Amino acid sequence: MADRLARALAHQGTLRVLAAVTTDLVEEARRRHETAPTATAALGRALTGALLLAATIKRDERLSLEFSGDGPLRGVLVDATPEGDVRGFVMRPATHLPPRRGKLDVGGALGRGVLCVMRVPLAGVGRLYRSVVPLASGEIGGDLAEYLQSSEQTPAAVGVGVYVDGDGRVVAAGGYLVQGLPGATQDALDAVADRVERAATPSQLVRDGLGPVDILHAVAGEDVSLLEEREVQFRCRCSRERVDAAILAMGRAEIAAVLESERRAEATCEFCGTRYVVGENELRGLLAGVARN
Repeated sequence: MADRLARALAHQGTLRVLAAVTTDLVEEARRRHETAPTATAALGRALTGALLLAATIKRDERLSLEFSGDGPLRGVLVDATPEGDVRGFVMRPATHLPPRRGKLDVGGALGRGVLCVMRVPLAGVGRLYRSVVPLASGEIGGDLAEYLQSSEQTPAAVGVGVYVDGDGRVVAAGGYLVQGLPGATQDALDAVADRVERAATPSQLVRDGLGPVDILHAVAGEDVSLLEEREVQFRCRCSRERVDAAILAMGRAEIAAVLESERRAEATCEFCGTRYVVGENELRGLLAGVARN
């Protein structure tokens, strides 16, 4: 079954609840970036968290999350759209640390640092939103919950998890977000907090065969009104056209210098690892276009 995300309301519409299964897209990210297990867990948690938060923003925006720390991983950058597309990478994909309390040590890999959250208008029209908060733990889920509490003044619980097997493959990945809305009572918040505390980890819920709607019920109870369920996927916005545009932006002299020395240009997308090669004839065509303009 394809990765999916479900969105719902709970407790008479006073709580927003989202859940996602992201196993396939996290495994695709692992393959593309050849990440070691700890780096895989960090990237997978961030990808899942970005999808959950992006499902709460306007349709004409995209969400960017940048986790920067002083640990060996250095950082994670991901972005997602409300439609369910997500991409991302880690600064040091070979990062792997000994487990801590039986789990991959993502917090130790990231260390102390900050989380930068941006909402970017898709059409270039509108206001860019940017918020920077200290990392609460470096474990991703708690950092996102702390961001929602401190920057948006909404109580929230965020759980994201990735289970990696002995050969490094992603076996299960997923997560949930529960957020208080205006009118949420303390009793409702406490009830959900209790369910979250007693629930298995997100990756274990996925390993147990639960889908997104099942996870909604696991963390929010039976009083859930489903709004939608849709597919989510790893998808990058890079393209050959964007590479050509970047080469044109170099200008005539720089393109001529590349032709003289290398006779071709290469570019690799940081977000997805796709490698683009622009050959000599294609470079000459781009140079001719610059000359005509």
